[in-house]
Amino acid sequence: MTDGHLYKKVMDFVRDIKETQEFKEYEELLESIKRQPELYEMANAFRKKNYAIQRSESGERLIECLEELEKEFEDVRAIPLVDDFLAAELCFCKMMQEINELIWEKINFQ
Repeated sequence: MTDGHLYKKVMDFVRDIKETQEFKEYEELLESIKRQPELYEMANAFRKKNYAIQRSESGERLIECLEELEKEFEDVRAIPLVDDFLAAELCFCKMMQEINELIWEKINFQ
């Protein structure tokens, strides 16, 4: 990035993202779950399978696979710290998706 002004704006934007409640909650729960490696491993197993499904399936099959995933990890999701962490991660990811969509919309990239 050659434009110093733009770089500064991006860094300000990153700082602003890190100050959001969504990021702070995600970061706090990430630190908490990492202190319990077995729970972190369970959460990561869910995350990996969820990511693979999201990348490979669509439509009705996507819904079916996600329902199967929820059933498979029902016991894991019943652990409050794991569920809270995954919910915070989802919330932060949704916020980032909305930001990304807004940027692409406003620059009218075609």
